[in-house]
Amino acid sequence: MSCSSSEDTTENPTNYTKNVMFIGGQNKYYALDSQSGQLKWSFPVTKGTFQYSTAFYNNNVLYVGCTDEYLYALDATNGTLIWKFKAGEAIESSVYVSNNTVFFGSDDDNFYALNAATGELKWKYKTDFNVSSSPTVSGEIVYFGSDDGYLYALDQSNGVLKWKYYAGSFFNSSSPSIVQNNLYIGNRNGYIYNINKVTGELNWKKQLGSSLESSSPTILDGYLYITDQNYLYKLNALTGDIIWQSYNSGKYSSSPFVNENYVSANSSSGNITVMDKQTGNIKWQKTIYSNSAESVSTDATVFVGGGGSNFVYAFLESNGAEKWKFPINSTATSAPVIINKDGKVVYPSKSGGRD
Repeated sequence: MSCSSSEDTTENPTNYTKNVMFIGGQNKYYALDSQSGQLKWSFPVTKGTFQYSTAFYNNNVLYVGCTDEYLYALDATNGTLIWKFKAGEAIESSVYVSNNTVFFGSDDDNFYALNAATGELKWKYKTDFNVSSSPTVSGEIVYFGSDDGYLYALDQSNGVLKWKYYAGSFFNSSSPSIVQNNLYIGNRNGYIYNINKVTGELNWKKQLGSSLESSSPTILDGYLYITDQNYLYKLNALTGDIIWQSYNSGKYSSSPFVNENYVSANSSSGNITVMDKQTGNIKWQKTIYSNSAESVSTDATVFVGGGGSNFVYAFLESNGAEKWKFPINSTATSAPVIINKDGKVVYPSKSGGRD
């Protein structure tokens, strides 16, 4: 798997549907029409929130974790429950599906592999702290970070450890991105790491300004994009050299989403900021009290949860004009997953499916 963009350009393998936005909130997971913002369905739970786990779409099934300790498999067409699996604690990790296996981590310190069709446990791997970093699969290996300070590489078929790399502090929601044999991930200690995905050996690490635990790196055209609290950085992916950095007084608190022209990121103060990818100059900015929600751009539209304003939004990517907004009874939302007008699944940067 080669991570080249935040946008997955793989055709929707089932082609069941187009123009759908999937997003989670407090006690409900939603499917909206991405062109109009109209509700298609919602799936309620009695307790817990879907704000942390990014869903994964596979064969018309949506897999998503909840803080009520369950991993849910939902029919993507109508939101009907297919199966659910109970972990030991909240699930904040995003989900990745490969070879009929659902991968995710839990705050019970375990990393899980389930049968995608039945929800039965295939295997689990015990770490020494929470696993809220999202997994990604490359070749036969599944990769993820744990808050015990280790980055893990496991055989995806049986969970056997291939290697682990100690970074020293929390990965939290920073998740690995892979291009060829290079694995990139950020850490609370302020370092961005480039690690050989085959051997687990360090290629280089770069100290940035502050914690990178809330941001997953995205690589496009040989450049790496990531945020710490104060800056969005564009780095040379091979060397780690900084190309530009864009300051945000409101403090960045999400992964950047990158496409052909723009970079978008959210701040803890509530702004969504869209920047020119070449220069880092701000194109437009909106205050929507996003509460660290992450954005996704496709079909010339930026999709993002408003969080504190209790809305989900769609803005024109070019100028920030509002296309629609949908009222959601939640002060925080998950990152959206979009099936665009061409039937392609577009994942946010924190998802392992973003390539």
